[in-house]
Amino acid sequence: MNTNIQLKSRFVMVGIWNTVFGYLVFFLLDMLFENVFYKRYVAYMSAMILGQIIATINAFIFHKYVTFKSEVKGMEIIPEFFRFCLTYVVTFVLSLLLLPFFVEIINFHPRTSGAVVILICTVISYVGHSRFSFIRT
Repeated sequence: MNTNIQLKSRFVMVGIWNTVFGYLVFFLLDMLFENVFYKRYVAYMSAMILGQIIATINAFIFHKYVTFKSEVKGMEIIPEFFRFCLTYVVTFVLSLLLLPFFVEIINFHPRTSGAVVILICTVISYVGHSRFSFIRT
């Protein structure tokens, strides 16, 4: 199998895991925060922010070792993690903009909106990670 096809296949498989994991974390946190915070907006945005942090750490581990099979070790992991996080800053900011748009403007339920936003950000993250986060030097 072509190396590029293998990479894309691994990205899709890890992406499915990350999407399911990230959405479950968001869903569970949203359910929890819905009962904690008075304003619904605070609940779903808090769930999205905390969920993004947890999902980013999970995604780094799986993309590093499974998708891109990075052999970077020791202190060199720090710049790799930094590049990875920079890629996620883009999708994080996009999430901050799109989630309230879908909930407040389009009137989707916050959990449905979270699923749509995750799918959009998945495509963007592939491009960023394959061309920036885990570049092979």
